[in-house]
Amino acid sequence: MTNEAVAVLSNWDTWGVFGLLTVVNLVVLLYRTRYGVRLRPAVQRLLHRLSGRSDLGWLDWRPLLVMAAIWFGGFSAYGILNGQYGCQPGILSDALGVMDSGRAFWAGGDPFSAVPYCGGTLLVPYGLAAVLLDALGSLGGLTGICIVWGAVVLSILPLTWAVGGDDRRYITVFVASSILFVPLATSEFGGATNAIVPMTLLLTLYLAERREVLAGILGGFLSTARFPSLFPVLAMDGSVPRRRLWSFVAAAGTFGAATALSYAVWGSGFLNSVFVGEIGRRSYSLNVYGIFLFHNALPSSLGVEAAQATLTIAVVVAVLAWVRSPVRAVAITIVGVALVTPFLSYNFLIWLLPCALAGARPRWWLWGVATVGAVNFNLGLITWASGPGVVWPAEVMDVVLTALLLGLFVDLWRGELAARRERNATVTTA
Repeated sequence: MTNEAVAVLSNWDTWGVFGLLTVVNLVVLLYRTRYGVRLRPAVQRLLHRLSGRSDLGWLDWRPLLVMAAIWFGGFSAYGILNGQYGCQPGILSDALGVMDSGRAFWAGGDPFSAVPYCGGTLLVPYGLAAVLLDALGSLGGLTGICIVWGAVVLSILPLTWAVGGDDRRYITVFVASSILFVPLATSEFGGATNAIVPMTLLLTLYLAERREVLAGILGGFLSTARFPSLFPVLAMDGSVPRRRLWSFVAAAGTFGAATALSYAVWGSGFLNSVFVGEIGRRSYSLNVYGIFLFHNALPSSLGVEAAQATLTIAVVVAVLAWVRSPVRAVAITIVGVALVTPFLSYNFLIWLLPCALAGARPRWWLWGVATVGAVNFNLGLITWASGPGVVWPAEVMDVVLTALLLGLFVDLWRGELAARRERNATVTTA
């Protein structure tokens, strides 16, 4: 939690945007249910005024992309012109930090564990793929950084469209109106850099339908940016119809080779910053681990990390063995990661966006996760816990968010089992 976040998120205009989009996202969900019967005529009239049609047949990802780009660009320009992304006492600027990391890369320095920053040094816990993007963006200063990471954020819309199937219009509208999309990325620049996780997963899903090995290579390399994204990339290989073994080997091999290269060039500082420091991080958490952290009851011990690793590997193995839907394989695994990590950051919630592809019920759970996560971070943590030290609202919301994640996790498995029964019944009938 940074003073930058406090300055932005305490603004009532921002709260208004979050509230408006939460309601809009809810209307999008209700529109497809029997509970939205009374809303449907009003929505259809609004669509008719906008397009001359009362459905979404006129809409694709392009106008949504333009609106999102204007939003992201406006907030980024404000942050740069207002000095929000510059050096200020007591303020950690994520945008400035990744720019300095990119410049350290070009200078032949350490872009991970000893980044020159505002007269001192900074740890940047993002792997090789992210650092290469930082290096590219740093050529244009803070503007270049915002353009590069804005492109990562905005790519989520066309990628969602590309893998959304017959329901791509509705799913893309749902993602575009979610507070886990542009609002999170503009209120916390760490949300923009974390957007590379859903981008990686969506791009891997898209390529897996066409060239499985290429999907593995690209997914493995992009996963170096945020190493937890490797788990769903590997887990989905069980659903690859033809070359699942080669796809798995390609993903694991590419990730391993990029990691080994980074270690060879930058040494143990790279490992400590990107892996060790993040695995053992105990800043705060939006899941039930947060309750233990409030009371200093969660030790930084090898046992906690070992349990986390064991549970994560168990989820990956189970998905590899049983799940045959690529979308559900990705969704189940990334939700499993969110459940077992002792550091579930607010920025990490953007990782869950691919769950929107898994069906109507998962989208309801995702809406709940987004809403509770935003309120917990902005009110429970920043306003109440960090200010007057009142922690019980955040603790309650930690439990609620964990329950929502568990509900989403179980629902995704139920969807896979139902699809399996349907496939078996089809085979038997044939």
